[in-house]
Amino acid sequence: MAPATAMIAHGWELHSTQDGSDKFYRVLVIDTVTLVNYGPRNTTGQFVAHCFAGVGDAVRTAQEKARILTNEKAAKGYRITRDFTEFPVDRSYAVLLAALGHGSHRANRIPARIRETIVARFRRAAAEQDTARAGASL
Repeated sequence: MAPATAMIAHGWELHSTQDGSDKFYRVLVIDTVTLVNYGPRNTTGQFVAHCFAGVGDAVRTAQEKARILTNEKAAKGYRITRDFTEFPVDRSYAVLLAALGHGSHRANRIPARIRETIVARFRRAAAEQDTARAGASL
């Protein structure tokens, strides 16, 4: 169970090795934010935050955005390498992400240590929950 200062987020990861590429696409849903992390396998990659705070059912909207993005990547040949995984995230991180404001934002305004902590918690939880599949990035 997550501590009182944490909340449960969820995410998954896809990979593509088509046309000689080797890249990942992580989708992490943290409250009202869909955080996407993508790039060449085994790199930190780049981040984009899709923020929906203040939009109707913002949590459901963030989940729907995650589904749409995942389906777009699957249609391009990406395959799941880390399945649905629940993981703890500090509530303060969710607040920082939501503070970016409505819309899509390069998440580089969020400190690297926070982005890296979120990804590390996701990967750790995937290992603990045995949701990582062959080909998952480091």
